[in-house]
Amino acid sequence: MSENPLLPHRKLSELYLQMLRCRDLERKHKAAKRGPREAFLAATTMQLLPGDLLSHEADDESAEILSPVGKSGKLAGSLHTSVKSRLAVCAGAARGMTASATNALVLAITRAGVAAPGWQEALLWAHNDLLPLIFLCEDSANGGKGKTADALTWSAMETFTRKNRIAITAVDGEDAVAVYRVMQESVIRARTGCGPAVIWAVTSPKTKSAPASQQPVAKLQSYLRVRKIALPKRP
Repeated sequence: MSENPLLPHRKLSELYLQMLRCRDLERKHKAAKRGPREAFLAATTMQLLPGDLLSHEADDESAEILSPVGKSGKLAGSLHTSVKSRLAVCAGAARGMTASATNALVLAITRAGVAAPGWQEALLWAHNDLLPLIFLCEDSANGGKGKTADALTWSAMETFTRKNRIAITAVDGEDAVAVYRVMQESVIRARTGCGPAVIWAVTSPKTKSAPASQQPVAKLQSYLRVRKIALPKRP
């Protein structure tokens, strides 16, 4: 089968190996309570470059390890803070990147249903100033619930992004290829000065366990076999 120039075979092999790494990290840090994340973690973090920043919750050890290296090659490109307005901090970091004339970006990982004070203001700021910011929201909570304006819910996010014409894409968060393609488009937007994007990655509820054949790694294995790509071996 011919290669897709946007996702060539070598990148598919790299994606598969990154998924195995993410699955191992999740198991090691006992992150199963967060839901199956190896697909969207792998498909997004593998597209980060030195100098980019990955923002995550303070206790997300997997994301901490997956953060890109800094420009110096020593300091990790991890941005996590205990302040409630974390997403506003991310927008500020993205503004700094624009001011320094780099092509770096900020990837902020969030969760549906959590309180995220100031997320509307942060996203609108990023949109108005065309900041290189990507919101990746994991939704294992059926859209999330919340009665306050600070709650991250699908309903609130869809309404807000539609009103302000901000790019948003809902995607199967357990389909690594689908997430990769959405992230690829979002990265291009960010690096070329076209502004922020929201990726809403839907995953299975934390309490639901999918059959082995429907789990993220198995799905990608099936995809590789259909395309006649040999499963790569770990280095």
